[in-house]
Amino acid sequence: MGNRGAAADSFRAAVEHNPHAADAWLGLHAAGQLQGQAVEAMHAQAQSFGEMRTMLQTPLSSRFQIGTYVTFRLETPRDLWLARAAKLLDDGLLDQAWDMLSHAVLDCDETRFVCARYAVLKKDWPLLLTFAEGIRDSLLRDESQLCVAAGLIAQGVSHEALNVLNPLPLALGDNAGFLGEVAYLRGGAYEQLGRAEEALQQFQRAFRYSPNLADVAQRAKVTPPPAARVPAQAASAAPREQHEGPSGGTLSDEERSVLLDEAMAELDAMVGLAPVKRQVRSLSAQLRMAAVRRSQGLAAAPAPQHLVFAGPPGTGKTTVARVVGKVFAGLGLLERGHVVEAQRVDLVGGHLGETAIKTSEAIDRALDGVLFIDEAYALSNTGYSGGDAFGKEALQVLLKRAEDDRHRLVVVLAGYPDEIAELLSTNPGLASRFSTRVDFPSYTVDELVLIAESFLAAQGDSLTEEAAVALRMSCDLVVAEGAIDRLGNGRFARELARKTAAARDLRVFDRHGISGVPSQDEVTTLYVCDVMDAHQELTGSIQPRPSAAPEA
Repeated sequence: MGNRGAAADSFRAAVEHNPHAADAWLGLHAAGQLQGQAVEAMHAQAQSFGEMRTMLQTPLSSRFQIGTYVTFRLETPRDLWLARAAKLLDDGLLDQAWDMLSHAVLDCDETRFVCARYAVLKKDWPLLLTFAEGIRDSLLRDESQLCVAAGLIAQGVSHEALNVLNPLPLALGDNAGFLGEVAYLRGGAYEQLGRAEEALQQFQRAFRYSPNLADVAQRAKVTPPPAARVPAQAASAAPREQHEGPSGGTLSDEERSVLLDEAMAELDAMVGLAPVKRQVRSLSAQLRMAAVRRSQGLAAAPAPQHLVFAGPPGTGKTTVARVVGKVFAGLGLLERGHVVEAQRVDLVGGHLGETAIKTSEAIDRALDGVLFIDEAYALSNTGYSGGDAFGKEALQVLLKRAEDDRHRLVVVLAGYPDEIAELLSTNPGLASRFSTRVDFPSYTVDELVLIAESFLAAQGDSLTEEAAVALRMSCDLVVAEGAIDRLGNGRFARELARKTAAARDLRVFDRHGISGVPSQDEVTTLYVCDVMDAHQELTGSIQPRPSAAPEA
């Protein structure tokens, strides 16, 4: 991180001291931190933008993403106006963006370009042609002409689309993503003209540059390589669920619908967690309606992207993260929706610079899916002498990537409620980026019993009436003693079931030995003594047994 990290810390301290200091927010933006929030803050304090730099005679500027492939300077009030308009477009707030752009004077390439972006998002093709006309800057011209070609193809004007695409790229020739889109659009134009072989050539060229672009793999007729043979142990140790279509490309609408149904079914199958289920359903509804509004050209509030899961261990946070991944993939907001789990040890290194690499690598693995960081509060360890520099570095990288890759990544911070709240309170960037919180309650006695009984039933085991009473007593005791969070909630219930079955197996083996053959009832029936032995092993305490063990 070097001086950039130190500068970010200084500017962060400055905005915490005076959140109205627009130039301090510019410094934070230039350091690559909280850039979306910084643009909003600078816009809100536009009257002071430049005052501090003028007073201190200190040059300071940044750059913002004016388009998909082009950045532009952020230094003057006019630059700030452009950055704010571009951010509104990025966030899908088209009506708010138009409130700004409709009064704009088209006296420069940058303003024309941002207006052209608005027309693309509105699918107003005549307006696009008007705004894109006359853009001379080579970088902006390349991207604007790409948009013009897309608009022409959308209207079936294929010959002219090819004319527009023919000279591209002029300045973006070193950008693989741009080259991939150019080839993809050429393929689409040739396809409309019935020139199948030329279309295939362009789609295959697009695949070479941008293999994850839209449905390019399918159109390029890519043959997926045979699946590598993975040892069963390795496969079970690190499952990576990929939500892709049969061809390995983008999911079809039908496949996404199936994925959404699967996600809701998995959520419904979870024991308890009624408030969590309500929040996840509400989140799904928000995401879906925002997508519908944008498809109809309506303004839509930014959908929740990064989440906080607050609750004790064993309450289903990881499982719900997988459900959320499927929801985002099912709605087309993520390409895969897989979940990558991480803790402090996976993100933090032992020397300067290593942390940024480890954190970035974890994020790269999670792209197009969900990064689930358990015990996230460990990234801000106040117990270290002199502060937790490595944890702070990991958080800085995480915040920047969460902003930069917001269209390809969902980050979930998970942990105990109090510790998570403390983490968010110490870092304003986290609090603003992770504003959607889902609270996971501890399991009740009834829910713990249901989890344990369901686990046993799935194995073909059954409890005697007395053993069922003992199972409930075990769950009741750990809840009453306030030990259920320490014992892991749902994990305790499943371990109680496992160890009860293990105690039964040992009891039956001791009775019959190696040569004896127990009956089916003996190997499937669980008694009080089995439950209480399991309880003792898990809790370290012996409780009175409600009835005697079965006779030998």
